[in-house]
Amino acid sequence: MSRKIFLAILALVVLAACPAFARRRAVLHPTPLSRKVIASTAIRIADRVRIDSFEPRRHWENVPFLDGLVLMGEELENQSNPAGARLIDRAASVILGSDDDITNLYWGDGTAYAQVSLDLYRVIPPGDPRREALLATLTGPMSFAEHAIRTTPAAGVPRDPWWIEGGYGTRYWQDDMYMVISWLSMNGSSVDGLPSNELARNLAYEWIEAYVYDHRPASSDPREVAVPTAAARNGFLLWDPNHDLFQHQPEWIGRNDLFWGRGNGWSAIALMRAAHYLDRPYSGTQYPSVVSPPEIRQMLVLMAASLKERQTPGGGWGSDLSHPLDCPIAETSATGMMTFFLARGINEGLLDRDAYLPVVMKGFGVLMQRIDADGVVTGIQPPGTGPDCSRPTIASDDVINVNYGAGGWLLAASEVMKFSDEELGKQN
Repeated sequence: MSRKIFLAILALVVLAACPAFARRRAVLHPTPLSRKVIASTAIRIADRVRIDSFEPRRHWENVPFLDGLVLMGEELENQSNPAGARLIDRAASVILGSDDDITNLYWGDGTAYAQVSLDLYRVIPPGDPRREALLATLTGPMSFAEHAIRTTPAAGVPRDPWWIEGGYGTRYWQDDMYMVISWLSMNGSSVDGLPSNELARNLAYEWIEAYVYDHRPASSDPREVAVPTAAARNGFLLWDPNHDLFQHQPEWIGRNDLFWGRGNGWSAIALMRAAHYLDRPYSGTQYPSVVSPPEIRQMLVLMAASLKERQTPGGGWGSDLSHPLDCPIAETSATGMMTFFLARGINEGLLDRDAYLPVVMKGFGVLMQRIDADGVVTGIQPPGTGPDCSRPTIASDDVINVNYGAGGWLLAASEVMKFSDEELGKQN
């Protein structure tokens, strides 16, 4: 049993026996939804979530929360709410003030904070010295992203083998789509004044291509197979065109009953960001062709339609997307990520507003029910789990770091805040 899973089980036993935990789960009384209500709720959540108690501070579990602070802060500033700058500054203080090792990175999880760096770079005004400091945090992530997708045993030395076969390659887990593809696409973009780094842009295309299609070479050496260097496509890898969803890992390919909620949230956000930020074509040589932005957008449209049919009876998304009726309790992190993806799809004109606005608002209605009076977000699936509805959920201020659940809430709210009060009111 891994240390992470042991801690998760231990925490659940402790929390179940704790009366204070039960009291905290009481949610707020229903309130007519408006942008003002969403803003005040988001600020309460942001002020409640703790970062300092979890190390490393830049770890993946904190990244959705930190990015949620930035995107929510940006939207609050757009609506002349003075709290917006405070949320942005808080995220910047974590990214620039932590002493985590960000040079020696050996797995995608450790690079995820780079998307927070780039969102901060995008929203902080030119001339602010923090912008250059933020770009300096990308060196380690860029080194990892290039090594993992391109370096074979014949081409270079291994890196630390933890999670990676012999120190080479990728995990081929859909988590890494969010952890790596999102920030590579941003770093390679010129949209919103981003750096337009050609290497990052080509690496983003290569990571997408290698996770959608199977480019694993035919070899008896598992270290070589871990690096997706085969030029030709050998069918699909994680993308399942029969269900228009992503599998979590290659071992599940062909299964009809293993589609993970939060995992598909990772994939959807990554590709949504790639579709927005990849503004120039691929100029690399790793593959003769790669998935193009129009093809990414088409995949997202198909994925949205699949998710629309897989909502729980209450309107959210469960940890197991394969059985929405048998897994009827929505899971908060999956619901937050799906709501963010679909709401952004509406706001960017990718998805039909009339068809998807009710879907988004049902999902956000579930999220509004997952906050207690103290601003604690509840109903979050712990790390180390997958499409398993039998695993109980916990809150966001306990011994296990599930800050990604509060992050999913903030991400969703940052997009729903862009709807008019009239649209929000119609969904009450």
